[in-house]
Amino acid sequence: MCGVIGIYNSDNVAQELYNGLLLLQHRGQDSCGILTADNETIYLQKFKGLVSESFDESILKTFNGKTGIGQVRYPTIGSSSLLDAQPFYLNYPLGIGMAHNGNVINLEELKKQLKKNSRVIISKCDVEVILNILAEELLKSRTSNNFEKIKEAVRGIFRRVNGAYSVVTVSIGNRMVVFRDPKGIRPLIMAKKIKSDGEMSYAFASETIPLDFLGYEIVRDVKPGEVIYINSKGKLQSEVLTDEKPSHCMFEWVYFARPDSVIENLSVYEARRNLGKQLAHQIKEKNLNIDVVMPVPDSSRPAALACAEELEIPYREGLIKNRYSQRTFIMPSQELRENAVRIKLSPVIKEIKNKSILLVDDSIVRGTTSKKIIKMLKKVGAKEVHFASTAPPLKKPCFYGVDMSTTEELIAGNKTVEEIKEFIKADSLTYLTIENLKKAIPRRICTACLDGNYPTDIKKYADEYSENRKQERISQ
Repeated sequence: MCGVIGIYNSDNVAQELYNGLLLLQHRGQDSCGILTADNETIYLQKFKGLVSESFDESILKTFNGKTGIGQVRYPTIGSSSLLDAQPFYLNYPLGIGMAHNGNVINLEELKKQLKKNSRVIISKCDVEVILNILAEELLKSRTSNNFEKIKEAVRGIFRRVNGAYSVVTVSIGNRMVVFRDPKGIRPLIMAKKIKSDGEMSYAFASETIPLDFLGYEIVRDVKPGEVIYINSKGKLQSEVLTDEKPSHCMFEWVYFARPDSVIENLSVYEARRNLGKQLAHQIKEKNLNIDVVMPVPDSSRPAALACAEELEIPYREGLIKNRYSQRTFIMPSQELRENAVRIKLSPVIKEIKNKSILLVDDSIVRGTTSKKIIKMLKKVGAKEVHFASTAPPLKKPCFYGVDMSTTEELIAGNKTVEEIKEFIKADSLTYLTIENLKKAIPRRICTACLDGNYPTDIKKYADEYSENRKQERISQ
């Protein structure tokens, strides 16, 4: 999971991209990058680490042009090296820069195709492959109409690239191309604002929050299978090139997105409250003896609060998060995640001691974090800890950009609910059902990690992809 932003025709594009990336930092903490273009040159800076620690005023002043793209990354494919940081660019044709959020399943097959065509791929990052395919497809076209040429090229990408990808590109000459995979798995939102000189500026991002902050008016979500082209004079053209049914990642609403964002016209905060309400209905059926409801901060707070309200049980903050700690789920290795848990949360003993606690979290992935938190609560005097997850059991690997690429690393892929309860040492364990998840998120959502119903054909590539990911984990 990553965060992307693209801005067209801004008088201070580097600063706006920087501010936007700060507000997308929760989507990736491994690396960050900004690329802009003017009529002659592409300007690019990429760094390992956080946005605020990488860019300063002197660096931002090196960017020219009015149009650019930026990305924050955590590695679901490739490594955590700077070589795999985004954006990427090609000098030919046109001089194109690209960044994306997503994951390509048939990556190795595409690399072999590109190699046969004398294209050299220098990184393990899948956006470099998408960029080279775009270049190939553009060179195939014989039409002189730029938008028709771009549509043909993006159709070629849709035919060849299997996976999830929301893409922003910029080219020399103040032009921008944006497109989203046919299933719309990863989010991408479009916005606009009228500048003081009367000209229009456009912006695209993985979430609404950076667009709101920068003063853009939200227009709509980029549609699944849609391509948008903005030419050098500011003319915007768009077309939906496919008619496939959407399959939006449910994890955006459950965990990844900020609660103050809106995705597919559904407030993330509202969706999380819905999850909590649905969870409360299931808890009621168990007749548990609960004194307080507590969230595992931060993403489960709205769900826990709604759950407490529905159960008419006091809500308490029993775990305080170190505001300077990173999100453990999007760290690249298990060792880093486990070490981070130890400094991430601190117990409020008075709210915990001698209490029967309903602990609400957004999900259980590997189980190790849940186990450590329950152990912490009981160590400081919790009488009972009943655990509830707003996500159903995660049983299948994700091939679309969430870091769950093998069944072996998913506790629900190998254990029953009762076995998981015993492993994490909970007094009871409640998972939200898939049916209630769909009630809480009334959109066409991807539930492949829950039930194995993948929105694209993964059979040919799944084993190779998972094996490659295993080897990458070993080498990290």
